[in-house]
Amino acid sequence: MRLRLRNGCGRLLAITESPRTTRVILSPDEAAELDRLTAAVTEHAEALERARTALGLAAGRIASRYDRGGPAAVAVKVGWSRQHVSTLAAAHRAQAQTADAAEAA
Repeated sequence: MRLRLRNGCGRLLAITESPRTTRVILSPDEAAELDRLTAAVTEHAEALERARTALGLAAGRIASRYDRGGPAAVAVKVGWSRQHVSTLAAAHRAQAQTADAAEAA
């Protein structure tokens, strides 16, 4: 069966309905392998996110120690833009000022 539809721009779209394929039942070994690998991918993705967060915090902290040239040096080292590292450094400075103000109060 072939239907003709128009999208918002007036173009014709052809939609073809095909019979659905039936789903097979995976063997217990196949299902267990896929479950194990899915869990490993999830675990590694979470570890990668933690590592990226730690790298961003360290980059901001190190770059904030220098008035000029710090963000550029950090950016070259980690492969990020100087603007991104400058933003991380500014965020680190703001957080440090907030912590200092809270400590003084």
